[in-house]
Amino acid sequence: MDDIREILTGGQSFSWSEEEDCFSAVLNEKVYRVQSESDFYSDDFLRMYYDFDFDYDRARCEIREKDELLKQAVDNFPKLRILRQDPWITLISFILSQNNNIKRIKGLYDALCRNYGHEVEKNYYSFPTPKELARTSINELKELKVGFRDRYIMDAIEKADILNGLESLSYDEAEKRLMTITGVGKKVSACILLFGYHRMDAFPIDVWIKKVLNQYYPNKDISYFNPYPALCQQYLFSMARFIKL
Repeated sequence: MDDIREILTGGQSFSWSEEEDCFSAVLNEKVYRVQSESDFYSDDFLRMYYDFDFDYDRARCEIREKDELLKQAVDNFPKLRILRQDPWITLISFILSQNNNIKRIKGLYDALCRNYGHEVEKNYYSFPTPKELARTSINELKELKVGFRDRYIMDAIEKADILNGLESLSYDEAEKRLMTITGVGKKVSACILLFGYHRMDAFPIDVWIKKVLNQYYPNKDISYFNPYPALCQQYLFSMARFIKL
């Protein structure tokens, strides 16, 4: 299970839970349980979700040649890839991610599932749809301890239709639309476009990535990471946590 742990629980998705002998997630109205990369071949949804159509072998070879830090990152996380997630789940997940850590984000994600999703198997709950989450209120969200993110979530519920059609827009146009949702800035919109729409030209910059850029790439702009900026970013994010910058 070590080869997929960083992919499933390393900060790009909060749907997965590590159990004693597998990782589990409620997706696509089903409970999925996986132990290794080969399990993602089991059905069409998981194949799409795990992004098997993208040539990661080629990308990793090219990324590895860029510099020593990226070489170490690829060597430490040889299976890393970008998951193709649901845009709505991604929107709320990365609203929850603001000024937060992975463990707490996962806890809030699970609380929304238990309180507003529906049971798919005993004790396994789906992530709530916009309609299901519309049952909530600011006071209820406060009780779940989402903090200042409560009003962001409420606005996202009201503006959920913004997610429709973003895939046909340019990056700048899609970013502009997403940023009309309260609390969605450049970092969160980049995460939504990357993980929810597979925009591999995205480059989310959080505190981890800022540290990496300042320390290792002070005289370079994002174009340095072309033609795989999104994947380079994910490698650098994982590496920053791994070496505890």
